[in-house]
Amino acid sequence: MATGIIRNGRRNYVLKINRITCARWGTLYSAFQVERLYAECRAWIDFDEFHVFTDQKDELHPNIITHEIPKTEAYRSWWSKMLQFKTFTQGTTLSLDIDMHIRDSVEFKFSRDYLLMQLDPLAQYMPHKNVKYVNSSVITYEGDFSWVHDKYFSEWATNHKKYRGDQEFMWGEYEESIRYHPPVFESYKWESRERGYAIKPLVNFHGHDMKGIVG
Repeated sequence: MATGIIRNGRRNYVLKINRITCARWGTLYSAFQVERLYAECRAWIDFDEFHVFTDQKDELHPNIITHEIPKTEAYRSWWSKMLQFKTFTQGTTLSLDIDMHIRDSVEFKFSRDYLLMQLDPLAQYMPHKNVKYVNSSVITYEGDFSWVHDKYFSEWATNHKKYRGDQEFMWGEYEESIRYHPPVFESYKWESRERGYAIKPLVNFHGHDMKGIVG
């Protein structure tokens, strides 16, 4: 069972994760996939609450707390993930993409000063591109990071034109406020599928339908 670890000087102490959050905009992902992510989190991670931001009306497991995505282009698609920073400003928050598959116990780290995200897996498989940016499929933070949302929303139309998505926006605007999280997930496309099996505790399916792949 996984918990979070906060580094505090020389002391390390175990911290229960207050909440896990994900975003489901549109119909690319189903209610089934939201509930599967919840079930996998419950099996492998020690946490208090599970939240989903969604514009869909599907009935979900009663332990899943839903938040309606406002009907504005500002929160279209992956940009709806910005809402978590506005909504959760206390305690520890773990953000996961719905297409993340959890297959083993995992240790997450949190920071009060920085957003923690993993280096994008392309860095390993396309070294000639010298990739430095992060992947927002897994984000951890502790406390109030509402400024991430507020700066985004204040110029959301400009940000949509300037950046392809939330992770490019955060890296482009907040690089100094981001630190690399130790690797906890691998890419299905670039690693697991080519290898034939997974090694890391989490697998990122990059929008593939996990139902037909992992059952």
